[in-house]
Amino acid sequence: MSDAPVRALVVDDDAFNIKLLGEIARAAGWQTDVAMDGIEALAAAERARPDVVLLDLMIPRLDGFGVLEHLRADPRTADVAVVVISAIQDAEARARAVELGADDFAPKPFRMLDVQTRARAALEMRAFRRRVEGRDTPGVEAQPVGRPQARPTLEGGARVDAAVTEVVARGQQAQVVTVELSAPPTSDTMACVDALLAGARTDAAGVFFRGDQRLSFVWPVDALTARRRVGALHAAFASARAASGAASPRLWWGVGADREAADASSAAARSQDLEPVAT
Repeated sequence: MSDAPVRALVVDDDAFNIKLLGEIARAAGWQTDVAMDGIEALAAAERARPDVVLLDLMIPRLDGFGVLEHLRADPRTADVAVVVISAIQDAEARARAVELGADDFAPKPFRMLDVQTRARAALEMRAFRRRVEGRDTPGVEAQPVGRPQARPTLEGGARVDAAVTEVVARGQQAQVVTVELSAPPTSDTMACVDALLAGARTDAAGVFFRGDQRLSFVWPVDALTARRRVGALHAAFASARAASGAASPRLWWGVGADREAADASSAAARSQDLEPVAT
């Protein structure tokens, strides 16, 4: 495992935003590179090989959507963690960013804790995928964002709690969803987990891996909306599982106003072998 620090690439055409995002990245202990347009961003990504990209969508020469598309198409940058940071609130634009491979979406104006939490979750997702595929992740697993497997639940749980606190501090309701898998995903079944995550992270306040068979995410929605979304996500997972033809893991879910309630709910679903139904 490498001791190299996490490397972040900040992409924004506003000098003030670049300064703020650079300070946020450095406060997390990450090395930082910057780019002020899409073409410059691709060149910087090829040169610096960042672990995470903080990407604005409305940038000159090549917009953020184009940058995302190029990053995911190039094998050298295909698995870089990408957090889109944009003032665009249009749901269609957010969905397009996720479809093109964004790991998360943070709105402007942004908060330091929110950006760091989302970036860490995206890095954690990257480390998880590499672990499933049997590859090392230089500069990630050695950092706090790439948790040691010996004690994942405590650190992952603490980040879930911090995300809930952040949502409530904004005056919003928060719902925690805990997902338990019947077995760790493999490279053959990771597509099913990807289908689940693509929907979960669209407007989540954070996605957190808590070991190889448990993850949690935090949604700024009410309980009824959360439960309806869980059913829809489970349907997407089941569809991907059927399409893969592989012996994919089963899922059990729990929804609650905090991590403990969500964990208890998922444990009850597992003990009774209950899976949600789309509504």
